Amino acid sequence: MKFLPAAPVTGDEIKLIVYDDCNYNILKEITQTGNSIQIMKQFNSMMMRPCFIQNDTLSLGKLSAGDYIINYRLMDLAFKPPKATVSVYFNLTVAK
Repeated sequence: MKFLPAAPVTGDEIKLIVYDDCNYNILKEITQTGNSIQIMKQFNSMMMRPCFIQNDTLSLGKLSAGDYIINYRLMDLAFKPPKATVSVYFNLTVAK
């Protein structure tokens, strides 16, 4: 995964590129609370669908200057409650 642009400033449209993502991983939500951004994608392993690898681009929009914590989670809906198969935290600094 990587952010575009690599060193964002206020006014930049910020995107997270997810490399080698399965086509059946569906974006559930992107939510922001203060300087914390939660990204959740989901799939259901019980469906046993074939995985076609692709890159996915997620837009985080234009952020104010500051330090952000980005939490990316991929949830498997086959479990009750859903189980995180990937959980990654990133630090992102947006300059003025």
